[in-house]
Amino acid sequence: MILRLILRQKRHVNFCYYCTQNEKKNKYSSTIFLPKTKFPLRLENKKLVERDEKITTIAEFDQLYKWQRSYLSEPEFVLHDGPPYANGKLHMGHALNKILKDTILRYHILKGHKVHYVPGWDCHGLPIELKALSKPGAEALEIRSKARSFAKNTIKDQKTIFQSWGVMGDWNNHYATYNPDYVKIQLKLFNKLYQKNLIYRDFKPIYWSPSSRTALAEAELEYNEHHTSKSVFVRLKVNQFPNRSNEQVYALVWTTTPWTLPANQTVCYNPTLQYCLVKNSKDNCLYIIASDLQANLSETLNTELEKVENFSSETLSHLTYVHPIYKDRNMRFVPSSHATSSKGTGLVHTAPAHGPEDFLVALNEKMQIENLVNDLGCYNTNAGKELEGKFVLEDGTEKVLQMIKEDIVHLHDYVHSYPYDWRTKKPVIIRASQQWFLDTDSIKNRAIDLLENVEIIPKVNSQMYKRNLVNQIQKRPYWCISRQRKWGVPIPVFFNKSNDEVLISEDLIRHFCVLIDNHGTDFWWQIPTKHLIPEELRNGLQIDQIEKGQDILDIWFDSGISWAKALEGDKVADMYLEGVDQFTGWFQSSLLTSVALRDKAPYKTIYVHGFVVDEKGMKMSKSVGNIVDPLDIVQGTKNKKAYGVDTLRWWVACHANQDALAHISNNVLQASADELHKIRSVIRFSLGCLYDYQHSSVDYKNLSLLDKYMLHLLYLFHEQALEAINDYRFQQICKSVINLLTNPVSALYYNGIKDRLYCDPLDSISRKSSQFVLLQIFEIVTQAIGPIVPHFVEEMFLHLPHKNGKTYFTSTHSKAETCWKNDVVDKVMEVILNIKKEINKEIGAGTQNTVVKIAFSPKIEKLILETTTNGDIQTELENIFQVSEVQLTKVDITSDYKLELSKSLRFPCARCRRVQSECENELCERCNRVIKNLTKTAVSN
Repeated sequence: MILRLILRQKRHVNFCYYCTQNEKKNKYSSTIFLPKTKFPLRLENKKLVERDEKITTIAEFDQLYKWQRSYLSEPEFVLHDGPPYANGKLHMGHALNKILKDTILRYHILKGHKVHYVPGWDCHGLPIELKALSKPGAEALEIRSKARSFAKNTIKDQKTIFQSWGVMGDWNNHYATYNPDYVKIQLKLFNKLYQKNLIYRDFKPIYWSPSSRTALAEAELEYNEHHTSKSVFVRLKVNQFPNRSNEQVYALVWTTTPWTLPANQTVCYNPTLQYCLVKNSKDNCLYIIASDLQANLSETLNTELEKVENFSSETLSHLTYVHPIYKDRNMRFVPSSHATSSKGTGLVHTAPAHGPEDFLVALNEKMQIENLVNDLGCYNTNAGKELEGKFVLEDGTEKVLQMIKEDIVHLHDYVHSYPYDWRTKKPVIIRASQQWFLDTDSIKNRAIDLLENVEIIPKVNSQMYKRNLVNQIQKRPYWCISRQRKWGVPIPVFFNKSNDEVLISEDLIRHFCVLIDNHGTDFWWQIPTKHLIPEELRNGLQIDQIEKGQDILDIWFDSGISWAKALEGDKVADMYLEGVDQFTGWFQSSLLTSVALRDKAPYKTIYVHGFVVDEKGMKMSKSVGNIVDPLDIVQGTKNKKAYGVDTLRWWVACHANQDALAHISNNVLQASADELHKIRSVIRFSLGCLYDYQHSSVDYKNLSLLDKYMLHLLYLFHEQALEAINDYRFQQICKSVINLLTNPVSALYYNGIKDRLYCDPLDSISRKSSQFVLLQIFEIVTQAIGPIVPHFVEEMFLHLPHKNGKTYFTSTHSKAETCWKNDVVDKVMEVILNIKKEINKEIGAGTQNTVVKIAFSPKIEKLILETTTNGDIQTELENIFQVSEVQLTKVDITSDYKLELSKSLRFPCARCRRVQSECENELCERCNRVIKNLTKTAVSN
């Protein structure tokens, strides 16, 4: 049992000389070597904003990219920038994305890797075009001029802000999809794909936005989960059902798009299903339905359906029915596997102009497809006078329902997920039209094979993400790449009016590139057709029979070939990094174009980050009023404090890939600011204590036990940080840094070395050893957090005495050495820290006037001897325990140690305040020697 003398009398002795402004000065104050630094303890609001601007200039952030391309030689790391849309103000999603990219690049630079990062912008598309439209009916050149000006100004503003956040890149050579060199690449690649028969023109059903008057790709859709459609069960009059000549039989079909009934061209049945005739108790009519659906339909229609007879699907192949709208037309039933018994009636109303599966049925049956809907989403003249001009989703639907009211069996509102135009937020339709398509069906298997070698981060969701991407590619037979707008890249083809033949060639494309050089990217709209084709390329064409195409390329094709511009030839990016929504967008379009043109994936790794939401988890929206502007975070507003760039970047590191949703709020931002202040205050102490340190090497053997322990912890931290960096777990780095600095560094190490730092001789080994370790704390911690908060680290580096370079990121930094890892030291310190806990538990904070008698077991005593070289373990333990005296005794024990506490009879030293003087108001032995040496030095000088 350990003998203890529990001291109830406690006397507070201030041991933190760095914070003793209120302590009365004595005659020895000038002999204490307190920290000296101009590094501020706190920066807030205006001073913080000024600091950000100052560091950006002093640390030459704008030169770092060029510097590393010239001076670093380790393997190159290529991060291809997904182009943000040049459509207005930056939001939190931009901040998260660009800062995350910059953090990764800066970690590679610290590793000595040369990085390749060319920022880019997506500049075409409807949102920009709509902002450029000052009036309806504007000419193409006017629209393009205004759209270009808008995009150019947006790029300028966004670029300035990105750079102010410390985002490094080849800003002088950024790419933009409207630049002439980019457009020329795009025209050349379009032609290559056309010559490989991977691009073709066809009449197919595609997503069409009446509000935008253009075709849309799947990636341009948003699904409204609360859309309401008219769900209608319609009976179709069957002609001459076998053995029922005296009874009228109807085929029952179900649709949620009654506006497509005028375009009905057949009804599909499934050859593998059994069908039956049922009698409806409400009207006593006979209906054809799938046998498996009798019970479900009875419930849905709220009527009793009595089975009259079963029959095979073969019977349907011989039947015809009367068209639901145009009663003079008799239509036939055709087989198709997309008619199922999972819902509906087992019979499918088929309008080939308005559905992909319907369209395939028409191709298989060699039907001529009828399109009754124009670009405005209204019925055209072929629909008949009653329908012509009516908008299909509104009055057109109501008119159709009126026209078939006698044949409606059941009608109700149906709430379901429905595609909307992501720009106009209005519903789209599926409509057949002449469009340009990329044949994804012929390349998707190769694309899926290549995805096997692509890594997806974060790993926790990688299999799900890859599976979803593969599924999307598998079910995509083609990609509609044409749009019916003006602001974009023209599809560079001509048509022969006489036979609709397509004219395109490599020579023409080469000529167009010359025209771009001479006239700019508006050449297609500026120059008449007869001048677009030079004489030598006409090959006997009648120029008056030639017309140029009016479509532009889909902006996903625009950005999807960005690898051809930014990756310099045949390179493959080490990483693509974007939000999860890009699995339906840029990740997919980049893969498909690269596989089609290069037979390789454009990326080795896909890094996916989440969306930014407010503190309640709600998506940010102007209508909700929960928008958080990243500029307001950094610079503050009239009513809100400025957090500076550091806090914004720290928030990104803590939240970007920890969850699918990155929450932002004042509380979250303040927590980030508080953590940065903790780092500032702890590192400030190190900087202050290094004012006279010459960065000289120190023999590891001469280090104290506490020094060795701190280096051991730094080594472990460094290894863990490297592992987290390699796995892109930046939130783990942030957490580990705070834990390291709060406990082992600040609470243990700093308290344990202050006496020797302040009171030992300036040139003593003990003091220089602690300074050496303080420098390593600075080096290891800043290497861990530097890429996250470069402004902060460059500011600290500016205040580092005797630094070896001009800026932090262009300087060399010491690494954690393997000799620091010392398991024996770790074991010894585990025992010592247990003793310290026991002392604190018994005595509390006032331990300065305590004598500690310790008996170690032979095993522990042996370990202690292995870890100490100067033999002065008592002084080591006195500093660690913060006590007056440690006495080592010999006692036969089985436990690791035996402890006895008593009150010291000594007095506080008049200089160091440690309770080690033999007489009151006198110096302790150590301080007496220091003062004598200082006096001798002063006399000799």
